[in-house]
Amino acid sequence: MSQELNVPMRGSTLIAIWTVLFLLILPSSASAQGEIIRWLGPEMGKAKPLFSVQSVLAPAREVSGQAKEWRSTDHRVLYQAPVLQGETREWSVGARLRIREIETDAVLPATGERFPDTLWDMDIHSQYRQRFGSGWIGGVAAGVGSASDKPFDSTDETRLWATLFTRIPDGGKNAWLLLLSYDSNREFLPDLPLPGVGYWYEPNDRFRAVVGIPFAFLEVKPLKDLAFEIAYFPVRTVHAGVTWRIAPPLKALAAFDWRSERYARADRREKDRRLFQDEKRLTAGLQWRIGKRLDLDIAAGYAFDRLIFEGEDYGDRHFNRLDIADGPFFSARAGVSF
Repeated sequence: MSQELNVPMRGSTLIAIWTVLFLLILPSSASAQGEIIRWLGPEMGKAKPLFSVQSVLAPAREVSGQAKEWRSTDHRVLYQAPVLQGETREWSVGARLRIREIETDAVLPATGERFPDTLWDMDIHSQYRQRFGSGWIGGVAAGVGSASDKPFDSTDETRLWATLFTRIPDGGKNAWLLLLSYDSNREFLPDLPLPGVGYWYEPNDRFRAVVGIPFAFLEVKPLKDLAFEIAYFPVRTVHAGVTWRIAPPLKALAAFDWRSERYARADRREKDRRLFQDEKRLTAGLQWRIGKRLDLDIAAGYAFDRLIFEGEDYGDRHFNRLDIADGPFFSARAGVSF
């Protein structure tokens, strides 16, 4: 049997209702966005077990207004594996762990508290899809996790999410997408189940667009070895990237990303407040495919507009705010598929 797997690992309320279909399963990396697209796509039974590790180092930079330095190192581990799959159904499970180590003497300015030395983001999740006799595909994905300096310290630091979706064929690979999603750590309107709708348009192997209101995902391959990808997801997630296959085992890549992350400090004074971290990145790197199982990535880039604050949403961005000076980062990743 063969497989495919994906993890769903975000204004007005009306716009949110129409765009939420991707927000709950949205990760920040381009490769994870590709997993989302495959999970919503027409192919089944092509997943493979995957294990990957990644480290990202951001050298010391100044914290504005405090004359303190900020240095961070991220370690990420991902495991995904199919449990059951075939041409009409598939079931996968997975786990994800991120450890962000921070070296700084900076304090949260409004409350005077030290910034946490370590931030954790982890979850375990599962997803199931089935193709019916009508050609429709239905699926469910759900998980439990925690993004905090003290993960699972209480229910206030625990994240629950679930997504139901239906894919309705509309000729060829085209299809309507209907979703219902819940996420206790959504960027906006957390803890509220929201519906979504979108359209998948893929006239050939070199063009694919998944469009809603007002999100968009576009992939274009003008040449066999050249691909462009653009994605926008409300509220502050943007990705634009290009990959070029230099030789069969080697790819070059470049990308711009704007992303937002959210954590719940266990000792925060107001439980509705979360720690938001926003930044933009320019990245360039290389990816080697070694044999049939191993991928190695190395990359470097520049991070800018780095903002940290604590609040219920972006409107609170001046509370406990830290501005980190722009600076470089370096990344290495290894992934094994079986």
